[in-house]
Amino acid sequence: MNPLISIIVPTYNVEKYIRTCIESILAQTYRNVEVIIVNDGSKDQSLAVISDLICSHHNVKVINQKNQGLSVARNTGIDVATGKYITFVDADDKIKPDFVSSLYQIADRTGADIVRGSFRDFNGNIPKDWVPDFNVPTNCGTIVLDQFLSSNISFVVWSSIYRLDFINSNHIRFTPGILLEDGDFTTRAYMLAKLVATSPEPNYAYRIRQGSILTTNNAQKMSLSEEKVISQFISMLKHEESDVLCSLILKSIYAFMRDWTRIILKNHLSLDRTNSCFDTALTLIKEIINSRPLKEKIKFLTKVIIIKATNH
Repeated sequence: MNPLISIIVPTYNVEKYIRTCIESILAQTYRNVEVIIVNDGSKDQSLAVISDLICSHHNVKVINQKNQGLSVARNTGIDVATGKYITFVDADDKIKPDFVSSLYQIADRTGADIVRGSFRDFNGNIPKDWVPDFNVPTNCGTIVLDQFLSSNISFVVWSSIYRLDFINSNHIRFTPGILLEDGDFTTRAYMLAKLVATSPEPNYAYRIRQGSILTTNNAQKMSLSEEKVISQFISMLKHEESDVLCSLILKSIYAFMRDWTRIILKNHLSLDRTNSCFDTALTLIKEIINSRPLKEKIKFLTKVIIIKATNH
């Protein structure tokens, strides 16, 4: 019999969308799943609109908690999951019928700790400014992460499957209280994975909507989140003795700095560089910047020059 797979659905004020999501999960061709809906203090009818689905399916669990944000909701799901593998589906998205099956087959065949799939928007298109497709040979996590970072692949956790004992034995969890937590989680998980595999199948459908975290102007919190993650990675660097991991940490910092500089400029945010890790990070990643393609390097350094000119 195929092993149990836990599908974690963090839920917050998504009454318009959650039924489509849960119905897509219940329509999976892979039948041995548990659906863990983590209701993160919703104030709308998110659970009421799927009450019939919850009642009629014994494999659907609901965990209610006060609102603590996406990271904590996902961590709650990991903590209660009992499957051999876990996967994450956001409550306003949906998955194709073969989503779980295709990722599990690769995990089973390769023995990978993580299998990364691909995604599209609800119209079947690549969302603007995203790089969803990542198809490389199965390899150790450090090698795959190097390829991932070099190709500027979008940091998302929800088109992948993870072996639960790998996640738990390495104490991998989402950092509470930040936005854009996927990059932090992904890089740490890949660094520790013995094997990472990829699937070219775009079986995950990402909904672009106003009011979601990425399309709402949470600019200041996004900026603070990037700064917190970069600070944590700088701290990791101080205690890391492996040259391979030090190199990957620096490349990760560069990836986060690209996002951070974009957020600062796009939203005209001020930055107190005296009390920030901004300049420290720039010094650390100097060699990484110089190794990048010329167009990308110029674009990044232009952002840095503007930020330095307007923030002291």
